[in-house]
Amino acid sequence: MRLKHRPWGDEFVKAHPELIKNRYTLEDSDFLDFLKRDNLELEIGVGRGDFIINKAKKHPEVNYLGIEKSMMALAITGKKIGEEHLENLLLVNIDVSYLFERLPDAIFNRIYLNFSDPWPKKRQHKRRLTYPSYLEAYFRLLKSGGEVIFKTDNDVLFADSKEYFASSKFSVISIDEDYQLAMDDEETEYEHKFRALGVKIKRLVARKD
Repeated sequence: MRLKHRPWGDEFVKAHPELIKNRYTLEDSDFLDFLKRDNLELEIGVGRGDFIINKAKKHPEVNYLGIEKSMMALAITGKKIGEEHLENLLLVNIDVSYLFERLPDAIFNRIYLNFSDPWPKKRQHKRRLTYPSYLEAYFRLLKSGGEVIFKTDNDVLFADSKEYFASSKFSVISIDEDYQLAMDDEETEYEHKFRALGVKIKRLVARKD
């Protein structure tokens, strides 16, 4: 997610710690209280927030945590959250590995990986969000019966990810090489663009038994 930096973005993030946390505010009481809520779900890489915001609007009974490294993407998403007055959605500006080390076991029902960076060079593969080391972290963080839902337009990443999941502790429950949007799913901004161009979307769902 590469967005042109705008001064208002930094100002917005600093002015709204109730919407956007960072590595220095993970001990704030409101963040710790949020992690204790029921029905927690996580999206890694929220981008401009279309997916997670629409999820939060349609499912007020579910609490959503969104992680994003891009400050401008978080500012855009945070502004939308404020306009919608959503109280079941919290964002964190942080590297996902740093956050994972500070989260307790078995707290999420679902983890969403939407159109993650494919990191195509072999030396970069360990940075993929479906790489085995990440899958081990997801397994720890998910409750029994919890799911990882992975969508991508990238054929190579999807092929490699199928192998990663097959060798993991997860049970793969569905693989779709030409995924059509399900009733309970939402599009990301990338997904909407790709579908309009006729690009096939791939989707994999894996469960912690």
